Amino acid sequence: MATFKYEVEILALREVHEIPGTWDDESFKGLLHHLEYDGVEDIPREELREMASLALSDFEKEEAVEKVLEFRLGERLNKGQRKNLGNEMQEDPLWIEYSDLSFHEELFHVGCMLYWTFPRNFPSPDIAELTFRITALKPEAKNSLINPSASFLCRILNGGMDKYNIMNRLFDESLEGDAFPEADHILWQIRNKGFDEGSRAVTVTVYTSWNWVEDLKGVRNFESVAWTDGQLEG
Repeated sequence: MATFKYEVEILALREVHEIPGTWDDESFKGLLHHLEYDGVEDIPREELREMASLALSDFEKEEAVEKVLEFRLGERLNKGQRKNLGNEMQEDPLWIEYSDLSFHEELFHVGCMLYWTFPRNFPSPDIAELTFRITALKPEAKNSLINPSASFLCRILNGGMDKYNIMNRLFDESLEGDAFPEADHILWQIRNKGFDEGSRAVTVTVYTSWNWVEDLKGVRNFESVAWTDGQLEG
């Protein structure tokens, strides 16, 4: 069984209200075009977010939800689903509660745009930004750190929480098994600073909803046994 032990240090765990770089200039322009706003290419870049919110505010709130969902998710949701979400997103943080995990990240980005436009009508989007350093305790354990996958990182983080954490309650078999496809929808974005050969360590920042990592509040160091999908057969 190709499993290895790692030392983990939590460097920072904080609340953020957007994922840096996700709503960029091209995204704001794309939304403005989708809203059939005139003169998009003439808008100064520093005014794009404000103009996107202004254009969106011309719509009723329910229709605004549908418009942003159309832009971010295309045909992944049908018209009826988009219409239903027009009401739900005013009440609930669907990036946590929606039944299909594969929609959570995009629903968060939709929620950000709606909150910027209608701050009194939509819940404030807040998620976790978690930065941690993983060190391989044996040379042969380093391979998973060179380009750490979501499944590997979920197993690493699960090792720092008790067995009653929500990830373990919902996906204990995947965490213990050789395939954890849901991990890609738990850790929305993974950014690493590159593997350091000398220290056999990598520093990683992940963005995810709080429910997956809340039990790591107050944790600083722990050891974790982890593997990448496919290693157990190796």
